[in-house]
Amino acid sequence: MQATSWDDLRFFLAVARHGTLATAARELGVNASTAGRRIQALEKSLRVRLFLRTREGLRPSAAGEQLRQRLARLEPELARLVGGELTPAEAVAGTVRIATTEALAAYLVDRGLCALKEEHPGLVLELLGGNRPVDLARGEADMAIRVTKPEGASLKVRQLQAQTFGVYGVPGYLRQRGRPRSERELEGHDLVVVGGELGALPEARWMEKQQGARVVLRTNSMPALLAAVRKGIGLAVLPAGWAQVESELERLFDVPELPRRPMWLVIQPEAWERAAVRVVATRLRELLDPG
Repeated sequence: MQATSWDDLRFFLAVARHGTLATAARELGVNASTAGRRIQALEKSLRVRLFLRTREGLRPSAAGEQLRQRLARLEPELARLVGGELTPAEAVAGTVRIATTEALAAYLVDRGLCALKEEHPGLVLELLGGNRPVDLARGEADMAIRVTKPEGASLKVRQLQAQTFGVYGVPGYLRQRGRPRSERELEGHDLVVVGGELGALPEARWMEKQQGARVVLRTNSMPALLAAVRKGIGLAVLPAGWAQVESELERLFDVPELPRRPMWLVIQPEAWERAAVRVVATRLRELLDPG
């Protein structure tokens, strides 16, 4: 595969924005044939068709649209790269601080967040795990992942995929105690629930009201709760995504009574000006909003 030219990417963005080679060429100060050759060179380099010809003009293919979305936030840095102000390695660098819960921090590492380091050697990720909300306005973090929509007109807020919930256990516990397949069958089972400042969450209240079941552990630490379930101490309600990284856990049944709960990616406005922050934000949305 040939190396992709940063300048070719600039031509790609212009054509994707305007829908015609002629208009894109005028913007970039070249003729249409030159713009066409640059797009062909990029398609050859990537070995994929980036545009489809329609009556309305050139429309990005599925692969082209995916590339457009990934490049859109980087366009200012791309222009500076082409102008010689930055090198590609310098475009995405520095420390990006992400505030989230302990459990979600571990989940993101398991899902491959740190692979960004391979693409951007100058990037340093700082994961701040805890239940206390950080103050983005005071610069305690560059971005945060929250389960409640924050207030504040200046904050950049992106809604992520809503979480669904299910009851989980491990094979050892299930062999000894049986496999419940509905809320009614939880009678006689041991339960592990979130407590403390997390005790007001809907999943905690749902578990606490189960008649005939016994709560054996309450904790405000999601890692401790997951460890207890893995040890076979009891069953727990967890977000559906945990099954992807906790392979030993088995999803027993869904809990439709629990409302789908969206997560929110919140970004400090000044931090958004940094290319590294925008790249990390894009990767977080890919990991937490795969649909």
